[in-house]
Amino acid sequence: MSTTVIVAHNPPRRRQSKSEPPMMRIVLLGKSVSENSRVGNFLLERAVFDSEAPPDVVERIGGRLKDRHVTVINSPQLLQKHLSLRHITQAVRECVYLSDPGPHVIVLLLKHECSAEDQECVEKVLDCFSEQVYQHTMVLTTQNPTENNDILQKIIQKCCNRHFSLQGSSSPDDLLQTFEDIVQMNDGRHLDCAEASQCFKMKQQATESFSEGEKLNLVVCGSDGTLKSSISELILQQTDRSSAVDLHGRVISVVELPALFNTRLSEEEVMRQTLRCVSLCDPGVHVFLLIIPDASLTDEDKAEMEEIQSIFSSRIKKHIMILIMQNSEHQTAELNEETQSVIERFGGRHHFFGPTTQVSTLMENVEKMLEENSGEIFSTQLFLEDIWRKCEEMKKKIHSLETHLLSQGNEQKNWS
Repeated sequence: MSTTVIVAHNPPRRRQSKSEPPMMRIVLLGKSVSENSRVGNFLLERAVFDSEAPPDVVERIGGRLKDRHVTVINSPQLLQKHLSLRHITQAVRECVYLSDPGPHVIVLLLKHECSAEDQECVEKVLDCFSEQVYQHTMVLTTQNPTENNDILQKIIQKCCNRHFSLQGSSSPDDLLQTFEDIVQMNDGRHLDCAEASQCFKMKQQATESFSEGEKLNLVVCGSDGTLKSSISELILQQTDRSSAVDLHGRVISVVELPALFNTRLSEEEVMRQTLRCVSLCDPGVHVFLLIIPDASLTDEDKAEMEEIQSIFSSRIKKHIMILIMQNSEHQTAELNEETQSVIERFGGRHHFFGPTTQVSTLMENVEKMLEENSGEIFSTQLFLEDIWRKCEEMKKKIHSLETHLLSQGNEQKNWS
């Protein structure tokens, strides 16, 4: 499974004036893209969520209902039972980020045939938000019950007996009123995201206490989401226990960078995703692992590398290692001319990785790389400085072009 991707369809939050209607932020959690899309579209009264969207996309879409500004953060895969805790905590971070400063309502989209595994999954996800999360949570079902389900009833009871059954006769106003009741019960307060952040920090500190080594932040990047996920899982190994594990004497945290060359995302959204990934690696990224195949590069591979170099600038060279994926057990250390060119372009470091490769050998090369860099990291501040520099360069180019066009206009007037 690939990493979670943010798609924000409305502008960043700004300070609300007294004349504006109040804001309500709703997080919609489920395990079916089509069902989540149906509920989100029903609430916003327009077809804004794609029922065929990838399951790893977390979307934020806003609208206005009656006298309310409503923002829906849709995470259609977070209640799937097979997710590791690492995937859950990262997806919860996305929901918290997109609902800043915090959601007013969390909606659990569940089926009536709930199992004990479903209940365990719900509790695991909600515990990652906050201890007070149930005060802001409700259950929503979209099917007529065939019989009473004890597990579902237990979940509803834990959510202060809040349950909405979406039927053909239901209206968005009915559902909105249920949300209003939850907001009123909480005196208008949203879920405290600072508390959720503290929860993440405590989990991280608890994990780091198992190792005396320093934390090592890795970002896995490339165009192939399946390869990125498989490498992440191999590095972290026991990801069901923690979002970071002790390996080769260090506590290691792995973040998967979404594919940057994506026609569905605007340039602003791509930059937001990239900044988020760097920010998740506080205080910064030690090593970027760029995955490429041990074969001719596809157009997607080439476009992805162009985008990485454009966004991160030449400063990424000393922090990047090319990870060459080999499918065959009969591996070779020979490099084709195209791959050699890529390695040289990104600083000269590479490592072969295949079915028989040990993670420990990769980590030895990473350790050597860290020694060469004297522990230096690619920090969020460094990334922001690059963005600022690019913005200033763009302003100068625009100013130069405007001056040139103005000069041409004056010349034409003089000739006439």
